[in-house]
Amino acid sequence: LVNAQAEGQRRFVADAAHQLRTPLAGLQAQVEAWAMMAKAAAPPRVSLPDLDRKTALPHDGRAQGAIFLGVDQIEKLRNATRRTSQLAHQLLALSRADARSLDAQQTQRVDLKDLCETLLETFLDPATGKGLDLGLEVQPVHVTGHGWLLRELLSNLVDNAIKYTPAGGIVTIRCGMRQGRTGPPRVFLEVEDDGPGVPEAERARVMQRFYRVPGTVGEGTGLGLAIADEIARVHRASLTLGTGAQGHGLLVTVVFPL
Repeated sequence: LVNAQAEGQRRFVADAAHQLRTPLAGLQAQVEAWAMMAKAAAPPRVSLPDLDRKTALPHDGRAQGAIFLGVDQIEKLRNATRRTSQLAHQLLALSRADARSLDAQQTQRVDLKDLCETLLETFLDPATGKGLDLGLEVQPVHVTGHGWLLRELLSNLVDNAIKYTPAGGIVTIRCGMRQGRTGPPRVFLEVEDDGPGVPEAERARVMQRFYRVPGTVGEGTGLGLAIADEIARVHRASLTLGTGAQGHGLLVTVVFPL
């Protein structure tokens, strides 16, 4: 009964998130267009025509019955739609990362070096825009797993690092082989930043869904690390949180089984 309830809940979350993605994508595209118009306007205001009817533009260029929003208002709307879209995406990823839903899916050989390089390109613009140094330290290593899920895992780790690292900071993506305390070397995947880090007393709790450390600056869903941890467990890997090499920041390490 418990398993059936859990499966029903997982399906509900997946269906709800999936249904939200399409209208949110359309809304986000429209808001992004408004933001571009607003930034190009002088003075910085943009008119949003009444959606109930087509309106003609009078000589002064303003649509009759239009709503006028400032750049700051549109920027707030854009940030809100981005956060909502990210939440829907993360909820869908979390439901798909359930081990029971992956049993029938075939695993493949995943090139972690290639994955890291791809994610570096993906996040280079937002990192540069924030004044961060996004770096790469990789060795050619492979694991067996679900490529799309491992990409989701790494995406969440890099996104978190960029989000919470202040301007001028450093974020580094790594993969390779590392000797453990016992046994042969094992494949690892790692993201390190020099942001505020996570206090040791909070490290277990930040793996919980929707939990955020009290006093955390910036906006987030509290799902990034929970998703990464769930995906790691699906791959029988361990995800641990530590402190950066310089004595501050966050170091997230995923170690894969032999």
